Amino acid sequence: MKTLNVSQPLPGGAAASRFESARMLAISMAESDSELIEPELVAWIDRSTAMASPVLEGCGGPDGWHNYGISHGGRLEVDVGDEAAFIFAESSPFDSYDHFGPGPFRNMRDAQGNESICRAGGVDCIPLDEWSSKLT
Repeated sequence: MKTLNVSQPLPGGAAASRFESARMLAISMAESDSELIEPELVAWIDRSTAMASPVLEGCGGPDGWHNYGISHGGRLEVDVGDEAAFIFAESSPFDSYDHFGPGPFRNMRDAQGNESICRAGGVDCIPLDEWSSKLT
């Protein structure tokens, strides 16, 4: 997982507004990262209040949020000084199979309407039944 350390001063004020500023900065950094198409915040910690997300009941210890972020696809951690840290995962849709071209198997029907699964070109056919229909 890649880590970005940000030491930009945040505006003073209440801890909540400082955390919100840190969060907005982290989101901006994640959105500008060339390795993430659609960054999704999956875990964070507010160091000033020791609040973290997700809350893992009965496990995790003080680094539970971090372990969760790593194990749930975390690809980028943005560490904002002493304020907070955020872990982002990729949430863009999965690539389609279109670029692979047509698959090697086809469903075909004979003259009586019986359906079979065959290799391209109509060879090596097996009739579709309860078991073989799950292959398509």
